[in-house]
Amino acid sequence: MEAVFDAHPLLETETVNPARRGHTQPEVTIEGGDVMVARQDVLLVGQGARTSTQAVDFLVEQLKELGGRRHILVQEIPFEPESFIHLDMVFTLLDRDLCMVYAPLILEHNHFETVHIEIEDGEVRRIHEVPNLMDGLKDLGMDFEPVFCGGHDRWSQEREQWHSGTNFFALAPGKVLGYERNQHTLAELAGRGFTIVPAQDVVSGKVDLEQMGRCVVTVPGSELARGGGGCRCMTLPIRRDPVPES
Repeated sequence: MEAVFDAHPLLETETVNPARRGHTQPEVTIEGGDVMVARQDVLLVGQGARTSTQAVDFLVEQLKELGGRRHILVQEIPFEPESFIHLDMVFTLLDRDLCMVYAPLILEHNHFETVHIEIEDGEVRRIHEVPNLMDGLKDLGMDFEPVFCGGHDRWSQEREQWHSGTNFFALAPGKVLGYERNQHTLAELAGRGFTIVPAQDVVSGKVDLEQMGRCVVTVPGSELARGGGGCRCMTLPIRRDPVPES
């Protein structure tokens, strides 16, 4: 994959491989489900079972090399149970002003820290704790409303989080892809104006997503969810257009 990304003429990018940048220790581990680009200058990182604290330090060093002013919001994630393997199992972006959250971890009081790392002109200027991920983003001018995975019932929240209920992949602002089995989560999205669209209707050409407003394309992937994969953490975009502010 590294050779493809670095050498293919259609891909204008450069991979960042810790092993090629002097970090050969096995403790530097990163998985894509823990990393989100919230804005050109804002990176969200989940730190837990799959992405280590050493990996966060590595990412800080890479951003320092880029110069300018940049921010990393690090969300600590439980090591157990196994449903908490990635940041996108508790938080994903849906639209310019909406995000999907697993409320018990993201919004409620708990002992899992959220840390804001500020980088400017190649130096770490400040590291401080913020109340939660939502507040950290708001401080940076990104004011999101939360949509609750599983709705407002605690049992449904836990059940649907286990089945990748927060793990939505945004095809575009307000157009997302997720599992059809999480009915309470889908009901929350419908209440926010999202049209529920079965994936088969898109594949068959019955529905043109370009002509739709907010929508969620539902995938019948219960076995994938049992295997621990969600629509976002199993998707690898190779090119994405900038998201305009309005």
